Amino acid sequence: MYSKVLSAFIKGVSIELVDVECDISSGLPIIDMVGLLASDVKEAKNRVRTALKNADIFLPPKRITINLSPANVRKQGNIFDLPIALTMLASLGIVEKGKLEGVLVMGELGLDGSVNSVNGVLPVIAEAKKMGVKNFIVPLNNIEEGKLVAGVKIAGVSSILEAIDVVNKDGYVLTYGRDRVMFGEDFINCKDFIDVCGQESVKRAVMVAAAGMHNILMVGAPGTGKTMIAERIPYILPKPSIEECLEITKIQSIVGELQSDGLVMERPFRAPHHTISKMALIGGGNVPHPGEITKAHGGVLFLDELAEFKSETLDTLRQPLENERVVINRNNGNYIFPASCMLVTATNPCKCGYYPDRNKCSCSDVSVSRYINRISGPMLDRMDIWIFIPKVDMKNVQNGKCMSSKEMYIKIENARKIQEERYKDSQVKYNGKLSGKDVLKYCKLGKKEKEFLQSIFESKGISYRGYYKIIKLARTIADLEGCEEIGVAHLAEAAGYRNEWRSM
Repeated sequence: MYSKVLSAFIKGVSIELVDVECDISSGLPIIDMVGLLASDVKEAKNRVRTALKNADIFLPPKRITINLSPANVRKQGNIFDLPIALTMLASLGIVEKGKLEGVLVMGELGLDGSVNSVNGVLPVIAEAKKMGVKNFIVPLNNIEEGKLVAGVKIAGVSSILEAIDVVNKDGYVLTYGRDRVMFGEDFINCKDFIDVCGQESVKRAVMVAAAGMHNILMVGAPGTGKTMIAERIPYILPKPSIEECLEITKIQSIVGELQSDGLVMERPFRAPHHTISKMALIGGGNVPHPGEITKAHGGVLFLDELAEFKSETLDTLRQPLENERVVINRNNGNYIFPASCMLVTATNPCKCGYYPDRNKCSCSDVSVSRYINRISGPMLDRMDIWIFIPKVDMKNVQNGKCMSSKEMYIKIENARKIQEERYKDSQVKYNGKLSGKDVLKYCKLGKKEKEFLQSIFESKGISYRGYYKIIKLARTIADLEGCEEIGVAHLAEAAGYRNEWRSM
């Protein structure tokens, strides 16, 4: 007897729908699985057979053929155990075959017949809904994740026996999803910038970077607060919208790092060690998986000790930073990972970390030059802001007058609202993501401003990319000040953030 049910698997951060088919006929007692399967999928037949036995369901001594269609797409993952078991039971008449039509099933089986959680439930349901699927059976541990998608019927099961009851009795529950996100107004539990005293000029640069999602490089001696500042940046970024929350949650679900069963309502903060490999940073592998830049999508990617990273590893970020996505090509298809994040980097100016303080730094000029030149020019050029962090002034620490995260957040939120209104009819969201053509359209300059910028371009010998970055920074500074037009003062401050720090 023939039966079929729908399932899916994760390919990169997208999904592929799969028809799981089963036919039971007379012949040599065997379970044969076909359909271009990875080894972890082929192992499903042993898990399914044992799980059914321990649930007191015994398979007849017949030939059982399982096909996962389409046959030209390689399937991988642990998501197919439960759909395979249900198609077998439908072919045996234990499950009503007609009730499997239009149902998508996912779940891994334990040998005792229990249903274990799997990764990627949220993106599978969200994408399958767009394709017309209405009913879903998922592991019970993933039910809250699945309920984030509105307008579908879903059932969470903890065992194969519960799955049989759900199918035969239509035990699905309609989901309502989340149409908005409620955030707290207080900053009690956040890492507050009020703890960072004596670095108000640096806070200003960070505020500009956060307001326009500009990449920033902080250079300074150990103990000046570089890491402390970076860790506080996610708390001053505007709260993500419901769409952004869903996108962040989908990515965490796919990579198996979803810490809660509900919606992720905080922007991610990723801080990989400088020994990270290229594949771990941007994604890859025989079966490509997302890297750190994708896991930081919608939030902050912090690279501490930037000069200690391998230059070839850092240079892999150059294209993703420009295109806001990672494209990996394989024989079995192309994988596209989102990579829109704020890049925050920090480094010491030399090996010992204290240059240019010659009272502490004993590095030779050649050693200093060799160390800071480990960061390539093209990579440095993709940093919108270069800021040298001075030594902490104890007078500023002791007087206690420090800008708080709440003060910074309010200013940044107002600047973001201006950008949202300006770019409401385009695909652009932030000043930092403007293309060259967008800069000409949205960042008009007067005669004095053009002359000032021309003088900077000629005197400093900046690149064309640097030229446009100064304009984008100036646009953000103007937004923070509530100014409709970009002025010379805004351009001057922006140019100050592009000073060449290698010569310090």
